[in-house]
Amino acid sequence: MSTKIAVICSKAFMNRLNIISHEVPHIQLDFYIYNSPEETPNLMKQVKPCDVLLLAGTLPYLYAKHLLRQWPIPWTYIKQDETMISATILSAIAKHNVTIDRLSIDVMSSTFIQNVLQDIQYEGPLPYLQEIELSTPTKQLLTNHIALWQSKQIDLVITSIHAIYDDLTALGIPVIRMLDPKSSIIRRLNESISLSQLTKFESAKAVAGIIEFHKTTHNPLQMVEQLATTIHASYQQVDTCRFELFTTYGHLQNALTQNKLESFFTVSEKSAKLVFGYGESILEAQSNAQQALKYALPNAIYILTENKELQGPFPNNTTRLSLQAKDPYIVLMAKETKLSPLNISKIIAFSKSRQSLQFTAHDLSEHLQVTRRTTERILKKLVDHNYAKIVGEEMTYQQGRPRSLYELNFSTYH
Repeated sequence: MSTKIAVICSKAFMNRLNIISHEVPHIQLDFYIYNSPEETPNLMKQVKPCDVLLLAGTLPYLYAKHLLRQWPIPWTYIKQDETMISATILSAIAKHNVTIDRLSIDVMSSTFIQNVLQDIQYEGPLPYLQEIELSTPTKQLLTNHIALWQSKQIDLVITSIHAIYDDLTALGIPVIRMLDPKSSIIRRLNESISLSQLTKFESAKAVAGIIEFHKTTHNPLQMVEQLATTIHASYQQVDTCRFELFTTYGHLQNALTQNKLESFFTVSEKSAKLVFGYGESILEAQSNAQQALKYALPNAIYILTENKELQGPFPNNTTRLSLQAKDPYIVLMAKETKLSPLNISKIIAFSKSRQSLQFTAHDLSEHLQVTRRTTERILKKLVDHNYAKIVGEEMTYQQGRPRSLYELNFSTYH
């Protein structure tokens, strides 16, 4: 199965990546192009369902850093480093016949340049250096390069910013882009695959839960069945007041993130304890759940991880679905498709809870807890307005027509 990588980058980097990417098998690239790295946060809001996010440079990473803390899928970025600097300076000297002191370079850290020059035992005059900072407008960097050229202090500009390259080229000023070595790009693509696989492995990690009811609780089995459905768990009764559940990390985290467990304590007329244990095996997860029960307070959720870290109490008071329903983007979708904002929010939550990008009407029907016919009407509206697309068919093991496979065609990472 291919790893789908969303790439936020310039058009020039996209062209280079398309040439190189065929050397890394089983990947699918989905590009989001900026004219300037400052556009990265807005582009992140447009990213469609994928396995991993790749930012093409340190600068777009810095602009996106505040969003990446809460980013729901793995991400990485192509870091500017000394290998990149060395390759670029070597190219400048070999192709443009310039000396180092006649270069003007904008760079994320001047230390990179200094280290490279020390490594090659260069003792001559230094190049003109400008450190890139978010507080420094791109236009200021451009102006400084132009001033150095007009005063005939330099013969060539090396820039890390593609917009500066385009502007200097238009002015006829000699300029080259900071090179992204092929090896660095391939290494980052392989890292993207590894991050995706690790996340999927984590999501499949074993989770065991224990529910302990007050001895006078009426009909606890009904509440256990409701909880098991919410977290896609199997369960077994230990005694009259205690039940065990078995699920995966991914299913539990989705329920916690979406605050789907909040209602559990509101339907129970008596106090109840709910704990979960993580583990590399069911036995380890069960042991951790039993330890967590010793520390748990009633009407709250506690988790003991495989690293013996006790987390809780959960849930918090933030309900994401209600917040997403107020998102202007979701409201616009609702207006176009005639679907309720709440249904669109539930579809977004469904996408985030799955490891596979493709799904059937049956999969979505189970999540929304509506009939198959209702789900098919919802999907038709999404497809008609290009918010979803049919990408294939799934053959059933029984007689009957193949089931269509769908994929969402809008950003779910708001």
